[in-house]
Amino acid sequence: MQPDTEKFRLRTFVETLRRIGELEQIDEPVALAELSLRIEASTTAKLFTCVGPQKYHIAAGVAAGRKRLAAAFGVAEREAVHEYMRRLGTPQPVVEVPSADAPVHAVVVTGEDIDLNTLPFHLQHEFDGGVYISTGIDFSVDPATGRRNIGCRRLMLRGRDTMQANLTSESDLKRAYTASVQRGERYPVTFVIGSSPLDFLAATQRQPVDEFDLLAAIRGEPTAMVRGITNGIPVPADAELTIEGYFDELGYREIEGPYGEFYGFYGPPHTDPVFHVTAITHRHDVLHHTLQHSGKLIARADGSNLAALSTEVSVWRALRAARIEPVAVHAAPASNGRPHVRVALREPRPGQARAVISALFALPVVKQVVVVDEDVDVCNDDEVLWAMNARFRADRDLIVTPGLPANYADPMAEDRTIAKVGFDCTKAAPADRPIDEVRAFSVPLAPQRRSASVREALASGPRFFSELLVALGSSDGREIAMELQTLREAGELERMPSGAWYLR
Repeated sequence: MQPDTEKFRLRTFVETLRRIGELEQIDEPVALAELSLRIEASTTAKLFTCVGPQKYHIAAGVAAGRKRLAAAFGVAEREAVHEYMRRLGTPQPVVEVPSADAPVHAVVVTGEDIDLNTLPFHLQHEFDGGVYISTGIDFSVDPATGRRNIGCRRLMLRGRDTMQANLTSESDLKRAYTASVQRGERYPVTFVIGSSPLDFLAATQRQPVDEFDLLAAIRGEPTAMVRGITNGIPVPADAELTIEGYFDELGYREIEGPYGEFYGFYGPPHTDPVFHVTAITHRHDVLHHTLQHSGKLIARADGSNLAALSTEVSVWRALRAARIEPVAVHAAPASNGRPHVRVALREPRPGQARAVISALFALPVVKQVVVVDEDVDVCNDDEVLWAMNARFRADRDLIVTPGLPANYADPMAEDRTIAKVGFDCTKAAPADRPIDEVRAFSVPLAPQRRSASVREALASGPRFFSELLVALGSSDGREIAMELQTLREAGELERMPSGAWYLR
């Protein structure tokens, strides 16, 4: 049975976001140069239907939130990371389909008809080196080894049939391309524009596996792929648009950038190779795609939210390898989804919080770890800040380790190293501790009358007022206060240091 080529297309996912209230449609005309400012100011995904003189339909921000990523997996927000891990462990096949059955090959442009000016490249940050498409997912097959690889690349417009892409940072594609240059060979690649957020997760994973199969696994279903018209590179048949071609054999020779990076700063200009376009293919009703990579509010960037989910997978795996089972983990998108991690533990043993911090310091992307008890919601900034102030002593609970390997883009790194910091905020008071060390908040009560009176309820031992309310099946409480006063006046009632009531 041939895989469904509509289920995982971008336009289908945009309609899912509309149904769950995570999409705003903008039908008024929007200039390409205005697009990024409109996206950065938004708290929802956007569907623009009249961009530039060509009146492009462009989706933006579709991965810029945990609710949206969870919707891509078809699960609740708190289950997204667990579903992600489950799929990573459940292989799925890739199924090759003919070009005639691939929606992305509905329109094919080759030869002299190629004109990249027909695509919505646009300025994304004030000092970018040019206009960009930010959503390129590169598919390649190393001609020397046969290894199939997927990655993410920004694409800078260079000419009618040439672009540049960032191949500066270490990656499988950079290593394979460098080897091809040494052989004097071109390196074929196809860029896919317009994909499910799940495909971006596959493109940002670094695992020693066939990455085409990895994409299918993360989708959770067999995936239809079609070979390129001009370079034979397989890509998802359900994509919105592809740009086929090759990096030439001349190597690194032209300046690309600067460009806004995920830490919120610009990556400097650097020398990169030139990509030559040999075909553009797309659906009849192509939906173009852009994403926010940097900006003032990094938590709203697509890349930060995608990275946060992948970081959480790494955290769960690292802690389980250390035989620690957390209650919850959270990688904060506001930190770009990588360096700031929070972990909640259930009744942590002495030293366990420090064991968590030590295990996570081994992850190159992580540099700040906050460990709390399970009564603190690690996804809630207010609760975590409360714990950092109510359960943390800097002279006792701060762990700083200098000289550890830094993320390649960390602006605070020196000599490729960084000092990492851990906050042990696991100071929850046991039940026998003084009442002034117990957290104060409202809890749901389920009154179920088990005692006929306050005296009967207290006969089995001390009780707090809320426990009396439950035991007497009361949804009010004022009558209980009156009965307590009657017992007090009769000399039958006393109070514990905690405030609980008990009979003499």
